[in-house]
This record gives sequence, structure tokens and C-alpha cells, in this order.
Amino acid sequence: MLKNYLKIAWRTLQKNKLYTGLNIFGLSLGLSSFLIILLFVQDELSYDRFLPDSDQIFRVSANWGNAETASYATAPPALGVRVSEDIPEVEAMTRILKWNDFTIQPATGPNREQIFREEKVFYAEPGFFNVFDLSVLAGSKEKALSEPNLLAISASMAQKYFGDVAPQELIGKALMIGSNEPVAREIAVVFEDLPSQSHMHFDMLVYEPGMYNEIFLMDSWTWPILNTYLKFPEGKKEQVQEKLNQVVANYAIPAFGSEEEGSDFNLQLMPIQDIHLKSHLLREMEANGYEGYVYMFSLVALFVLLLACINFMNLATAKAGLRSMEVGVRKVMGSQKSQLVFQFLTEAFLVVVVAMVFSLILVQLSNGLFNQISGKELQFNLIQNPLILTVVPVLIVVLTFLSGAYPAFYLSSFKPLLVIKQQIGVGKNSHTFRNTLVVFQFATSLTLIICTLLVQRQLSFIQNSNPGFNKEQLLIIHNDGEVQNEEREAFKNMLSSQSQINSVSFSTGIPMTGQFQMRSFNLRDSDLEHGMNWYEADADYLDAYQFELVEGRNFSMVEGVDQSKVIINQKAAAYLGIAQDPIGQIVVRNQGENDEAQLEVIGMVEDFNFESYRNEIKPLVIEYMHDYYLRDYISIRLTLNPSEAGIEDIQKTWEGFVSRVPMNYTFFDQDFSRMYQSEMKMADLLKVLTFLSVLIACLGLFGLTAYTTHLRTKEIGIRKVFGASGVEIFIMLSSSFLKLVLIAIVLAIPVAVYLTNQWLSDYAYKTGISIGLILLSVLACLVIAGLTIFFQSYQSTRSEPIQSLKDE
Repeated sequence: MLKNYLKIAWRTLQKNKLYTGLNIFGLSLGLSSFLIILLFVQDELSYDRFLPDSDQIFRVSANWGNAETASYATAPPALGVRVSEDIPEVEAMTRILKWNDFTIQPATGPNREQIFREEKVFYAEPGFFNVFDLSVLAGSKEKALSEPNLLAISASMAQKYFGDVAPQELIGKALMIGSNEPVAREIAVVFEDLPSQSHMHFDMLVYEPGMYNEIFLMDSWTWPILNTYLKFPEGKKEQVQEKLNQVVANYAIPAFGSEEEGSDFNLQLMPIQDIHLKSHLLREMEANGYEGYVYMFSLVALFVLLLACINFMNLATAKAGLRSMEVGVRKVMGSQKSQLVFQFLTEAFLVVVVAMVFSLILVQLSNGLFNQISGKELQFNLIQNPLILTVVPVLIVVLTFLSGAYPAFYLSSFKPLLVIKQQIGVGKNSHTFRNTLVVFQFATSLTLIICTLLVQRQLSFIQNSNPGFNKEQLLIIHNDGEVQNEEREAFKNMLSSQSQINSVSFSTGIPMTGQFQMRSFNLRDSDLEHGMNWYEADADYLDAYQFELVEGRNFSMVEGVDQSKVIINQKAAAYLGIAQDPIGQIVVRNQGENDEAQLEVIGMVEDFNFESYRNEIKPLVIEYMHDYYLRDYISIRLTLNPSEAGIEDIQKTWEGFVSRVPMNYTFFDQDFSRMYQSEMKMADLLKVLTFLSVLIACLGLFGLTAYTTHLRTKEIGIRKVFGASGVEIFIMLSSSFLKLVLIAIVLAIPVAVYLTNQWLSDYAYKTGISIGLILLSVLACLVIAGLTIFFQSYQSTRSEPIQSLKDE
């Protein structure tokens, strides 16, 4: 019996090649989209779950100041002691710090003459591996960070330095670390590379007593600088959070000097598994994803798959009239309704299976392209991925019933006597159902078109709007004290003599890094303190970034003249209450602390966006740069777009001052773009899914138009005999479908506007909704639908009437 069902189903599908081809092609596109987005969602939801006991690891984040200042992915150093003494529920704690780049040279091996500049090196506490139980290939985790002359290294970095050596042979090998006076450190442990599904990536961990005493043991609540992780049973989260709140009340608030100033300070726990999708704070280790994007792409992929199923249902019910006689004869010959239902479901099953085979091939072929678009490293493996292995058969069953159930029950319900007498009414109910599905298809497609264009408009705004400074033609050198304080002016003079360089500036902060330090500021005659972003810069800083000076003056070019002078932005002036008369005001930095200083305001710059377009501009204080010994930046304003020769000249100047340290540099506009990498990738994916949804909707409309044209062949012939033109016939054929598209437009616009507004709500600075783009989307939808109908109906309008009426 089953063999007979399959044989008849195959013959039926072969007989209707156009409809079969449209269904298979549409379903293949829908299934491919669904499967590859499923891989994307699986990847996004798996972050940090590779760690044993990842459900017991939490990160502490600090919200410092009032709601308009900042929330940090880091916590203040003073928290460490308090966790150890006041929160016994915490089984283990570790803190890490990404501060500067490392100059590293292998002491032995084939690369011993080569000097490397590494960015992914973290300072860590000895208890790091008590929290992060990384997979170790060789060595002892307990020993790795116990002494300053030891280190932990990833397998790939070890191979980079020493070649293809077994991990066990790497233990004890030395690396020379440091630029001016390198110190030998031995490899104590080799760990597996962190997978891409990690919220942080490092290649080396070091324990540095000097840095540990300087920052890790600092008794400061006002500087959230350390990435702090706690490990405790998940069920104790509420208890630990309550004790963190108590720590804030007992120790942090008094440290602010006034209860009002610290009233909004709090520490929050976040499960490490949630960081990638739910945390978008300042000083994140890396750019995170967005939970909303995961839901959005999942929903869009489901809709694209549903659109393909709708095509199947539409075409099957549209052909009901052509198969009604077959149903009648079968019933007269004794077929039961259940047998007919099974027959039609078998046809649906064959289409779905063939479509699934094509979709699996398509996913495999497009996997590399998808990775390029999404920035992922997804691997499609049907056998080794349990999720895909489970989903594929489930999809086949679900889609068979979803796409085939309604046509099957609808066709099998015909009355045999009425069918044979040609009195069956196959049109009214099926037309209503088909029309509803067509409206849904085009409403979904138009919604995606509008959302895609509006998202692209916001991203274009981000890339092209003026953030308050000139981000083009800026080269940034990451200087970790290699060019020392006393060498700064000589280095600047050497670079400034080059024709392609306009200005050179040293500063401890640059826009868009999210790494600014916080300091407390108040007026000399007021105890009301305000937490503000703070960094140091020299007299060329304003020129290098082309900031707009609103009042006062820039720092003096005469070195040392403006010690204890500051330039503030308009927001800082407003916070301090000196917006009308800022110049000459004395502000106190960190009143009551060891580094308290009285500083004179000599200038005010126009507010510029130094964090992100998602955040409101915050108060900023720029202090004249003095003897700074930690990480700083060298900003070089180029007169032209950078050339290889120009970069080489800059590198030669660098080598003249820093002989054994490679120059680590980036271009500011590229760094700026990387801040919005998630949005850019999301927009690219949305474009692809939108194209697929429109294509699938057009396939369905194409099939329905073909069927309608076939049914009305004789009517078209008669109309042409009576003088109807091709245009009139096209309008007749397309009017009913275009009405459905117009209904879809009315439904899609408010949905698209609502969804886009929800997405834009994450941005403090945004473009809003463009009526012009919505109208453009509507026009595009109408044109696409019109061309689809025209393409199919053109032959009918051009055919001779005799061809359709000769049987009469």
C-alpha cells in the first residue's frame, strides 16, 4: 500500500513539474535559511558554556554615579578584600586586568631572534584557575600563577613562539618579557585555546607583584578597573547579592565622602553565561552580541520557512479544481477519506524530503559565505551536531503536516456525486484562505524590507555623522611607556617634520575606547562631588582630533606651563554648575584622597561622543599631561590617506626611539567601525533574509498567477476577440493580486515602524523613522509584485485567441 502511495505521488509530482519545482525551490530556500540561522542561534546561546561549572561563575559589575553617568563591566579593587572577609558563600574569586601590550621574545627555539608585540596578555591573580577551570594540555594550574617568574600560555601562542613542539616539552621554556629590560619567565602551564564562544580571549596570563600591589590591592571604590569573577552555587545568588549590597553600604558609600554622591552606586552579579548576550557595559572585554538579535533572527527564519509552506498550501488548494474529478473517482471506487488524506500527505512528504536534501547541500555550500557575513566560525556537520541531527527529521515531519495537512483535508472533503456532476464549489472558501496567505506573505516581506532599510539608515548615520571630532586619517599608536615622558617632545618633533603628518599628540585616553578612568570632582567651595570621566592629554590633543573649543584656550605649547590646568566639556560644566562662567573656576579632583589636586579650568570644548551612540554624552575632564607611567596613546593626524611609504616612515621614527619593540598601531576610523560590528553583521544578515523572503513570496505569486492565467485562458481569448488590449488583460489578471498586496502594505507598515522603534530605543542618538524610506519600500513591493505577475501573464496577453478557443 505504501509503495502504491509513493508511486502515485511521484507520478503526480512529475505531471505538474512547474508547481513541483516551485514548491521544492521555495522550501529549499526556507529550510536552508532556517538551518543556518539555527546554527547561528546555537552558537550565540553557547557562550562560556564550555567551562566546567559555568553556571556557578558570576561577574561583578559596577554602576557608579547617577543613572546618567556609567555602568561598568568591571569592579573597584577594594571589593577583593571585602569579598574574602564578608561573603563566605563565595567559594573562589579571581580578578584579571587587561592593561597594556606585552613585548615578548622567545629565549630559545627557531624564533629566538624575533620580537613579538602581544595584545591578549592579562594580569591575573594566583587563584585564577580555581574559578576558570580551563582544559590544560601540560603543566600545573596550581603552580602557573604562584610566582612572578612563571606564566600560563595558550597552545597556539606557544606554537607561534617555539614551533610544532609537544605541549609537555614546552614546560620550563623561557620567554623574555619587557621592552627595555626584559625579564625571563618560564612556561608553567599550556592550556587549550579558548573557543570562539567565549566573552573574553587571552593567550597568556601573568602574575606581576608590582601591578598586583599597585592596582589589585588598591583601597579604592571610585575606580572600577578590575574584571572580577566569583564562583559559588547558583542557588546562593540572592544571598551573595544581598551581601554585596551590604558591602556597598558599609564600605563603598562612606568612601565617596557623602551619602548623596554614592547613593546610586551599586554592584551587580551577572551569570557568566549571560554576558555575551545581555551585557553591554563600558569596559567589556570584547564586543558582545545582542539577545534581541537572536530572537529576531529566530523569528525571521521561522517566518521565511512559513512563507515557503504557504506557497505549498496556496498552490495545492489552487489546483483543487483540477484534482476534484480525481478525488470523486477515487471515492466512487471505494477510497476512504483517510486514504485520500494519506495520499496527499505522501505527496507533501516527497516534496519536503527532496527539498530537505537540496537545502542540506545548499547550507554546506553557503556555510563559508555565511561565516563571512556573520563574522562567525560555524561548522555545518549533520552527523556530529546533535541539534541538527534531531531537528532535520522533526522538520520533515512538521513541514509535511504543516504544508500538506490543509490541502489534504480540503481535497479529500469533496462530495463525489457533486464532483462528477461538476457541481462542486471549489472556489469561494479556498480563495479566501489563499488570499489570506498571500496577504501574510507580502506583509511579512514588506515588514522586513522596511526594517532593513531603516536599520541601514541608522548605521549609515553612525558611520557618517559628526561625533564632535574628525575620526578620519588618524593613526593611533598604542604606547605603553616605550616612548617615555622625557622623550615625548623629541618624538613629536621628529614625526611632525614628515610631510604627511599634520599633528602628533600624547594622551592617556582617546574617544570610543571605553577605557576612561573615573575621578571625583567638585568645586573648591562645594562638597558636592560628581563622578566624571578623566584622562590626561598634551597641548596637541585638541588639534589632533579637531575638537571645537567653545570658551577659553587650549593647553600651552610651552611644556609645563599648564600643570594643574584642565579643559572640560559642556556636560561637565553643567554638572558642576559653571556652564555660564567656566573659565578660571577651580575644581578639586578626588577630594580627601591621596591624589587630591586643585585644578584650574582654562577651556571648555563642545560636547563630543567619546563612548558610543548608544550612550548619552557624559561629563569629561581632560587634564594637562605630566609624568604618566602607565598606558597611553599617540594620536597622529595625517594630511592624506595613509600610504605604505608613510607608515614605514612613522615606523622608522618609532624604531629610532624604541629599538626592540614592534610598533602596534591601528586606524581610528576602523576602530570606530568595529564598535558597531554586531549591528553591521546583523544588517547584512537581515538583508539576506529579506531577499529570501521576497523571493519566496514572489515564487508563490508566480505560481498562483500561472494557475489563474491557465483557468482564464478561454476568457482571455474571448476578451481579445472583442477587442481587449494586452494592457487591459494584464490589469484584469493583476487587479485581484495587487489588491491583496495593498492590504499587506496597510498591515506591514505599523508593524515595521513598531519593531524599528524598539530597536532604535537602544540608541541615545538616532535617525528616527523615515517616511521616504517607507514609501520607497512600498513602491519596491508593488513593483516586485507587478513584475512577477507581468512575467507570468505576458505570454497569455500575447497569444492568439484562436489557440484558446479552437476547442469551442
